[in-house]
Amino acid sequence: MRVHSYDSVPQFDDLGEGIFRVKIPQPFYEDNNVYLIDAGEPVLIDSGYVQNLGLLQQALKKIGYSLHDIKKIFYTHDHIDHISAALVMRSYSHARLYGMVDMAAHVGDYRDHMRRFQRANNRLIYKSQSDQEQRKALARKSEDSFIRFLDAVEVDHKVDPVLRMDVELQEGDVIPIGDRELGFLYTPGHNQWHLTPYLVGEGIYFTGDLVLQNVSAVYAELDGNLSYYQDSLDRLLQLPIRRLMPAHFDEPESPQRAIKLLIRTIGILERGVKNRLKEGFIDLRDLTIQAMGEKIEGRGHYATALAVMHSFIDKFNRQGSIEVREIDPPYEQYRWIGS
Repeated sequence: MRVHSYDSVPQFDDLGEGIFRVKIPQPFYEDNNVYLIDAGEPVLIDSGYVQNLGLLQQALKKIGYSLHDIKKIFYTHDHIDHISAALVMRSYSHARLYGMVDMAAHVGDYRDHMRRFQRANNRLIYKSQSDQEQRKALARKSEDSFIRFLDAVEVDHKVDPVLRMDVELQEGDVIPIGDRELGFLYTPGHNQWHLTPYLVGEGIYFTGDLVLQNVSAVYAELDGNLSYYQDSLDRLLQLPIRRLMPAHFDEPESPQRAIKLLIRTIGILERGVKNRLKEGFIDLRDLTIQAMGEKIEGRGHYATALAVMHSFIDKFNRQGSIEVREIDPPYEQYRWIGS
C-alpha cells in the first residue's frame, strides 16, 4: 500500500512504567498516539491509520520490536485514525484484535462505513448552508481525504475491507497482558463503541478520543451523543486516575484538571449556543462561526466543527428545547423555546 511521505520516521517515547508512545501521522486530524505496553508480552492500544502502518513498523524496529512480536491489539473505537490499520494487520502480524462487542458487526465493510461517515459530513454541510454552490464546494473539499482512503484500500490485495475482531469486549472484562492486566470501561459519547482501557490496579487509563486538549468531536449525525459524552467525562472524574493517556496530544500533568477543564469548556460552549438561540433563529453555520471564528470555514476540519455545534442542537432538540425551522431542506434554522 502506498504510504504518505514524511521527512522522518516517528520514534517511540518512553513514558515510564513500561509504557511507550509513538505519534503516527494521519490526514484527518492531529497525529494519533499509539501506545505500546511492555509487560513481558508487548501489546498495542490502537494501531493508527492504514496507509501509515509502515511507519508504525519502522518505529517498532527502533525499540527492538516488530509487528510480529505484538500479541494483542486493543482498539478504543472504530474511527479511521485509530482502527483502519486493522484492515491489513493480519498480513503483517499474528496479533489478536480486541474491540467493543458488536462494533465490528456494526461497521462491516469499512469502505461502506467511511461512505456513511462522508454522507454524515455532507448532511451537516447541507443543513448549515443556504447557498447551493457553497454547499457543493464545501462538500467536495470535505470528501478529498475520504476519496484518497477509498482509492488506497480498493487497489491493495492485502486489505480485508471487512472489519473483524478476534475478541469482543465489554465493560468488566479483564485481559492478562504478560504480568499485568487490562480492564475496560464503556465510555460512549464521542463514539457509540468507545472503550477506555486501563491497567488494573495501577490508575493508568488510555482514554482514546474522550479526553483531549480540546473538545472532542461528537458526530450526533452518525455515532456520537453529547449527553453520553458528558456522562462519560463525569464518570472519569470520579475515578482514581493517576495517569491519563490520550489518543492525541501529550499526557496531561493532572488528569483531574484536564477532565474538569474539558467539562467546563463544554459548559461554556453550551451556554453560548443557548444564549444565541434565545436571540432568534440562527443556522448551524453562523453558530459555528460565532463560536470558533470566521477562519474555521476554510479549514479542513470545518465539518468536524459543524459536528461539535450540531451536537448541542441535537441535545436541545431531544429535550424539546428548540424549534427547528425548515427553510429549504436540508437547510434549516433554530431558535430557543425552552425555559
